[in-house]
Amino acid sequence: MDLVPRSTSVPSTTTGYRDQNAALARDLAPINQITGVAVAPKMLKGDYLALDVAREHLVAVCRFLRDQLSFDLLACISGVDMLDHLETVYHVRSTTRGQLLQLKVRLDNEKPEVDSVVSVWAGANWLERETYDLYGIHFVGHPDLRRMLLDDDFEGHPLLKNFHQVPLTLKSRATTQVDPNMAVAGNFQQQRLERVVQKKLGQGLEERLHPGTPTFGHAFGDYEAEQAKPDAARPADETAAGK
Repeated sequence: MDLVPRSTSVPSTTTGYRDQNAALARDLAPINQITGVAVAPKMLKGDYLALDVAREHLVAVCRFLRDQLSFDLLACISGVDMLDHLETVYHVRSTTRGQLLQLKVRLDNEKPEVDSVVSVWAGANWLERETYDLYGIHFVGHPDLRRMLLDDDFEGHPLLKNFHQVPLTLKSRATTQVDPNMAVAGNFQQQRLERVVQKKLGQGLEERLHPGTPTFGHAFGDYEAEQAKPDAARPADETAAGK
């Protein structure tokens, strides 16, 4: 289901998107009793309406849209970093009217807070957590506001434009081939250093002195060469054992 109706298929009849939006604009007029200012919806590309809402009136406006205008589905919540301020953008849909409406709330950059709309649409729970995780916007009244994509101890919010990623630490490949003390000291000259490693299950009875030696293939080849020898060339005890 597309969030934005496609303008190329807008019908010209009285039941088209433009007439529906005109009716919706009239239905939005009572919001001025909540906000105290005249409602001024804007038409966006895609032929759907957008409304700017003050932070302190968001929950009341959302409840009006749900109860009076049948906007029963919260499609998504998005964060936007505008450098000088942040924004939360809500896309709500009415499944009965078949219409989409955008709400936008401007937030302070220093203290980005907005009331949670979980009490209006329960589906806002995870949407607000995701926006908080990536943008650092606090949703006041959220029942469980914590990260959901990044670790709890992650520092910063990666979709903010002032976020600085921790630089990657590149190490020389030789650090995996030499003694750790030599790697820390920066002595990487002996990159082909061979050292004795501890015995591991399946490596035979002797310690493996040369890590690059194919232990199993080498031993199997010696066994086949020994079995290919004639009986006269093998020791007497092996010949007897073979019988």
